[in-house]
Amino acid sequence: MPNGKLDAKTVEAAKPRAGKYRLSDGGGLLLEIVPSGAKVWLARVMVAGKRRDMGLGPWPAVTLAQARIKALAARREALGGADPVKARRAAAKALETARKAEEEAERRVFANVAEAVIKAEAPSWKNARTAHMWESSLKLHAAPLMKQPVASITREMVKDALEPIWHKKPIIARKTLRRIGAVLRYAAAQGWGADATAADVRILRHLGLTQQAGERGHPALPWRQAPGFFEALDKMPGLAPVALRFAALSALRSGEARALRWNWISFDGGQAVLTVPGLVMKGRNLSEPAPHRVPLSSAMLETLCRAYGLAHGVTVAPGELPKLARIAGDSWIFPNISRTGPFTDMALSAVIRRMNEGKDGPQWVDPTGRPVVPHGWRASFRTWCDDCHPGERDAAEKALAHEDASKVAGRYRRSDLFERRVGLMEQWGRHCVTPAAPVVNIGEARNAVR
Repeated sequence: MPNGKLDAKTVEAAKPRAGKYRLSDGGGLLLEIVPSGAKVWLARVMVAGKRRDMGLGPWPAVTLAQARIKALAARREALGGADPVKARRAAAKALETARKAEEEAERRVFANVAEAVIKAEAPSWKNARTAHMWESSLKLHAAPLMKQPVASITREMVKDALEPIWHKKPIIARKTLRRIGAVLRYAAAQGWGADATAADVRILRHLGLTQQAGERGHPALPWRQAPGFFEALDKMPGLAPVALRFAALSALRSGEARALRWNWISFDGGQAVLTVPGLVMKGRNLSEPAPHRVPLSSAMLETLCRAYGLAHGVTVAPGELPKLARIAGDSWIFPNISRTGPFTDMALSAVIRRMNEGKDGPQWVDPTGRPVVPHGWRASFRTWCDDCHPGERDAAEKALAHEDASKVAGRYRRSDLFERRVGLMEQWGRHCVTPAAPVVNIGEARNAVR
C-alpha cells in the first residue's frame, strides 16, 4: 500500500479474521472484511456535521477503481449539502417500487393469468390431462393474446384470434373460447380491468364470428351403418379399437369408458352390471354424485373378454369373466401401453382416423360428410332408440346418463329404469354386431309376451 493507498493485490490478498476489520484507501474509502471472507466497500462522508458510512457494493463485483469513483461522487454530494445515504435509499425504494409494478404488470399478462386459473381449477378436474389441454389450446389458438395485458384484450382481439379455426375446427374453437372466457372472468374478478364479456359468443356473433356447422353436434354415424362399422372395427389391431367398441356398445362417454376398472363390474343376480362411480361421470356437480349403472349386454361381455385377453395375452370365455374380474381388482380395463393409466381420447379418435384412411377418402362419415368421432356414437344410439324403440325415450335418456331437464321433476323421478334398459342395450348390441339380426321393437315384444 504505497502512500497509504490500496492496490488490487492488497485487496485480493486481505484475509478474514475473527472479527470484522477495515482497510483504508484514503479519502474516506474503506474496505471492510468480515469473518466469512466477504469484502465490502464503504465511503465515509460528513453530513450536517455527522459521520455517515455509505455502502458502495461488494468486492470483486465493484473493483477498486470503481469504488474510488463512487466514493468521490459521494463526497461531492455531501460537500454540496446533500445526503448521499438518504438519496441512495430513496433511489433503492424507487427501484423496488418499479420492480413491484413490473411484477404486477407481468402477473396481469394473459399467459400468466391463464396459468393462475389452471392452477386454481386443476384440483377439481377429474383428469390430469385437462390442464395440459388447456395450456396447449391457449398457446396454439390464443397465441395473439398470450403476451397481452388482460385489461387490453378486446372482443375484436378474441374474434381475430379464433377466426382461423372457428369453422375449420369448431369443437376446438369453442373449447378455446370457453377457456379464454374463464381467464378473462378470473382477471375481472381480481379487479384487473379485464372485460369479462370479451369471450361471450353471443356478442362475438355480432362481430362476425358466425354460427358454426359444428354446433349441429358431434359427427355421428347413421345407426343403420353400425354393423358395417363394427365389422371394420373388429379388423383393427390393438386394445384401443376394443375400447372404442365398448364405448359405442355401452353409450358411455369416451372418458367414462376409458376410465373403467374391473372391480366396477358385478356378476351377481344373473345380470352383469357395470357401475360407474358418480365422480367419474360428466356433469356431476352434486355433493353426493350418483353412480351410473350399465346393464352389460352379450356384446359388451364379449368385448370385455377381448379386452382382458389382449391385456394379458390369453383367450377368455364369457363364463370366466367373473373370476378374472375379481383377480384383476381395480386395474384398468383398457390400460395404455405403459399400464400407468387408461387410453387417452386421442387414442380412440386415432382408431377412426385410421379406419377412414384410403384412396377413396373417409368412409365412416355423418350425413354431411364429416368424419365421425367416438362421442358421436351416443347420438347414433339415441337416434336408433328414437327410430326403433320410440316408447323407450326415458330409458334411452337414462342409458345416456342425462339428467332430467326439469330440476323439479328430477327431485321426484329417482328410478334409473335399469330393468327397461337391460333389453334396450341387448338389442342395441345385437344390431351393432349382427348385421343380419332384425330390429325388434321392445315395446311390441313385451306386449306379445303378455
